Amino acid sequence: MEPTNIKTLSGILPNGYFANQPLIDECFGFHGDVKEHWKKLVANIEGFGPVELKSRQQELLKLLQENGVTYNVYGDSDGLNRPWLLDTMPLIISAAEWRITERGMKQRAFVLNKVLEDLYGERKLLKQGIIPPELIYAHSGFLRPCDKIKLPGENQLILYAADLSRGPDEKVWVLKDRTQAPSGMGYAVENRRALSRVLPELFKNHNTAKLGGFFNNMMQSFIEISPQEKEQPRIVLLTPGPRNETYFEHAFMASSLGFTLVQGEDLVVRDGFVWIKTVEGLERVDVILRRVDDSFCDPLELREDSHLGIPGLLEAIRKGNVAVANPLGSSILENTGLMAFMHNVFKYFLNEDPIFQMVATWWCGQKKELDYVIQNIDTLVIKKIDRSLGFETVMGSRLSKAQKENLLRQIKSQPYLYVGQEEVGFSTSPVFTNGKVEPRHTVFRTFLVAAKGKYEILPGGLTRCSPEKGSFLVSNQDGGIAKDTWVEAPVKTSAPSLFHHNDLKRKSVLPSRAAENLFWVGRYSQRVLRTSRFLRIVLRNLNQTGYLNNGQESEAQKALLRTVTHLTGTYPGLLEEDKDDAFVENRLSEMHQLICNPDLVGGLLYSLNSLLKAMYSVRDRWPVDNWRIIDDIESVKRRLALLEPQGIRHVFGLLDRMNGSLLSFLEMNRQSMYRGEGWTIYRIGQLLEEISLELTQYRSLLTFEYDESDEFQVLEALLISNQNISSYRSIYRTYFDVEPALDLLFLNKKNPGSIMAQLEQLQNYIEQLPKNDNPVITNEISNISFECYSMARLITVKKLMTLEPESNFRKELDLFCEELSTKIAALSGKLTANYFSHSTYQYQGEKIGFDLEV
Repeated sequence: MEPTNIKTLSGILPNGYFANQPLIDECFGFHGDVKEHWKKLVANIEGFGPVELKSRQQELLKLLQENGVTYNVYGDSDGLNRPWLLDTMPLIISAAEWRITERGMKQRAFVLNKVLEDLYGERKLLKQGIIPPELIYAHSGFLRPCDKIKLPGENQLILYAADLSRGPDEKVWVLKDRTQAPSGMGYAVENRRALSRVLPELFKNHNTAKLGGFFNNMMQSFIEISPQEKEQPRIVLLTPGPRNETYFEHAFMASSLGFTLVQGEDLVVRDGFVWIKTVEGLERVDVILRRVDDSFCDPLELREDSHLGIPGLLEAIRKGNVAVANPLGSSILENTGLMAFMHNVFKYFLNEDPIFQMVATWWCGQKKELDYVIQNIDTLVIKKIDRSLGFETVMGSRLSKAQKENLLRQIKSQPYLYVGQEEVGFSTSPVFTNGKVEPRHTVFRTFLVAAKGKYEILPGGLTRCSPEKGSFLVSNQDGGIAKDTWVEAPVKTSAPSLFHHNDLKRKSVLPSRAAENLFWVGRYSQRVLRTSRFLRIVLRNLNQTGYLNNGQESEAQKALLRTVTHLTGTYPGLLEEDKDDAFVENRLSEMHQLICNPDLVGGLLYSLNSLLKAMYSVRDRWPVDNWRIIDDIESVKRRLALLEPQGIRHVFGLLDRMNGSLLSFLEMNRQSMYRGEGWTIYRIGQLLEEISLELTQYRSLLTFEYDESDEFQVLEALLISNQNISSYRSIYRTYFDVEPALDLLFLNKKNPGSIMAQLEQLQNYIEQLPKNDNPVITNEISNISFECYSMARLITVKKLMTLEPESNFRKELDLFCEELSTKIAALSGKLTANYFSHSTYQYQGEKIGFDLEV
């Protein structure tokens, strides 16, 4: 039956809001009246009107996209960096209900902590039959090598999260426990920040609880579990890498909390301690906040096929030399089958019932429960006890006869791996979508941290809604919509400093992997910029009317095409002369491949993909404004990949947009990047790439003498592509000639793009590199850099201009470029060996390869 007295949200609340939906809604009561604690928000929303609210919604989604807020979904058409969807309407929890939620969650966290202690301790729960041993031992989360390992302090379960929803009895139910590496708190903070920026009017007359204090408690917790309770422990956040679904949150949390973001290969165990590999050598780690599944954390004692962990980590933990939150083995608490026994567990530890009801669960490892599940499969939800096994949740009511029979066969063959759960319809909340408000089933994730001997709760959390009306599926992987979560504070509270901790004396470190990625961001940014500029000029040349009507390639045009191949390394490429009548179309087709083929090593799109991957790998080091720029570069990349060969003549606009965005990125870094080791290595990467590419260009274009017309075309193209044509004209005030061009491009120190000026900068940055524990290679790096600079100091324009009498070939210029290029390549190799020695792969060009995160 449809409520008839809904008088609010006019224009955006359709008459069919409650059609075919249960009448349990977070905002509206049974008769459609707005609940008391929602009235202020509803009044504020009505002040916008449907048109303005839709405009704000678009602005909100744009802001999240520009800020780089993403949720990666494996196999999704968007690939990495799927945009985060946030509703304009928050979920509101009244102060009275929050008090119940807080008590219920603290009670549950206490009990689960006791369960974790017992399972890796005396195992009384198993011995006394409160929990069946088969339920524990059949789950991959029970890690036998972790037996008897304990963290310092009173609690083992440091971080805890649970998914809650309102059941048909209008009470809050627990749906799932998250104890492995609870995710979502970073998204909760970003949701609040984005909503308050785009829709500040919503907060009018609201006393919304602040989030910052929770993270201060988290910092306190890490201090408590650190070896010897250090006041300033070295904390790292262990991530599987940029391909992980919540990588945005890993980078966001590390940046906000002041942790070092690392991958497994950044860490090493030596002498029973965990160390982080940095550009200065090894630095000891005290606490690891892990976002890698526990079984992957130590390939020596756990999963030997893991490339994400640290060999020997468990031994360091046993010795008490490092603390890991959450502790390895805590994923056992995510065992779905435990739900069937939690009432007895609560009685055992507290002699009281759980405050929050749980979904009725039948573990099929017991005959009576197995029979019940088989007989009632049409009304149950079927799950495996271990979500790592990849079994999707199945609703028995939606299975065909054949599917049902197949599922029953699976259950009967391994009954201890399955549970049946009551199919329950949970509450909805209003979501603004497509210009109107619709009810969507809602799940709220709340977070707790153990600090000072007790559990503290985040006064808010991550709310997610189903992607479609009527769907019970609430999952980010399936396109769920997030909400900011407001908890009513009894009085207006001041906002504690978010993520504040006393750490002024802490010395920051640069992991060698982060250093390598910064190095390659520098190199690839220049490679993409320089290559695209030159390709643009060559394409323009191919499109010139005079060339199209000429019917043959000039020497200048051959030289430019030849240089494209040398510059990109895509041999044989354009080196061979094309005598076909349709040679122009052939050349354009080859240029299309160079620009738009993402699989062509050395091509523009390949290099652009490599640049973006390196950018994402160190995303915690970029300012927010840079993420808006990166988003635009991503957009250009997608359009280039879709460009058809016949449309290659229209690529100029895309190249201009890409170069403009890339220049903005570089300028933003110049203005805001901290002048530490990261900046030094990033700039060295830029300079090495610029010098290398310029030497390749000069060697290809300037070593031969051309006739006057061809020389003009070659020099004009070269000076334009290197952004030197205005300087040439203003300084030399002459027609294009090789001798002044060589002076400007090689030896004029007032030209910041000259070889001499860049080598001088390179020498200065090399001197700023940290001196690590490999003095031999460090000295070799300094020596090679000095030799390069000395070569440029000793060469003269006259010598570079020297022509071989018979061949009109500038041999000295060719030898100079060849020798200097060889030294630059050797310098890059030495830098890699000395500062990026963690790598088990090499980049292209030097080669590039990414094998990050399973």
